Amino acid sequence: MSIRLIAVDVDGTLLNSKKELTPAVAAAIEEVRERGILFTIATGRDIRGLRPFRQLLSPEAPVITYNGAEIRRAGSGELISATCLPQESALEIIRQGLAEGCSVIVWSRGVLYIGQAGVYSAGYSEMYAIREKELTDAAFLAEQGVTKVIWAGEPGRIARLEKAFAETPIPGSECCTSDPSYLEFMASGVNKGAGLCEAAKALGLERGEVMAVGDGHNDLPMLRWAGLSAAMENASPEVKAAADFVAGSCDRDGLADALRRILRADGAECSGSE
Repeated sequence: MSIRLIAVDVDGTLLNSKKELTPAVAAAIEEVRERGILFTIATGRDIRGLRPFRQLLSPEAPVITYNGAEIRRAGSGELISATCLPQESALEIIRQGLAEGCSVIVWSRGVLYIGQAGVYSAGYSEMYAIREKELTDAAFLAEQGVTKVIWAGEPGRIARLEKAFAETPIPGSECCTSDPSYLEFMASGVNKGAGLCEAAKALGLERGEVMAVGDGHNDLPMLRWAGLSAAMENASPEVKAAADFVAGSCDRDGLADALRRILRADGAECSGSE
């Protein structure tokens, strides 16, 4: 079974460590699309964070954003699915994050809110080049609908908080790190793997026809679900272990190498295990 859809992460996969899309990676994506393979992105970002890369996407392919909490058609922007955190879960996550002294980033109805702003939240909002709003009424946001909450802070603290959450989870939610400085919370069952599964169904594709490429812990569910998966050389050992093969580093055009490997492969090499 041949690969018909490729979904890739953004930071550390599509982009290098300088947040750059290199000519080699862009050329490999164009080659993939010319061969009739659909190309899309699976990211923790909001859809607006993908504006610089829209020309890379196959218009008919679903784009997975907010780690799977929202899925849209790349070309039309048509909303395929959206999942908010349960109201009480969202409120408790916000309260706990503030109590822990984290910068708390909240996405609600496409608007970015930040409480206890700091250097890590500033870097996040700069990535989107949008003006955030101050988080002043957590109860109101939870009631109107929260797509995702992020605790932003020093990597060591975030690692400790992730471990604490694993031991005492907040009902109705799950979390993952997209970056050592960001602990991201979504509704239970929301992750890139579930999002990629839904995207494949929307296209009428089987699991064995889908490839995923990533480098972060939030990529693990989609690497495990996809029929064929590649981890970047810059990924952690756990992420590499979850993939079918390891591509080069994002700073050495590793994604381009992974895509061209698929183009060179015959049908047997392109089929993944169920």
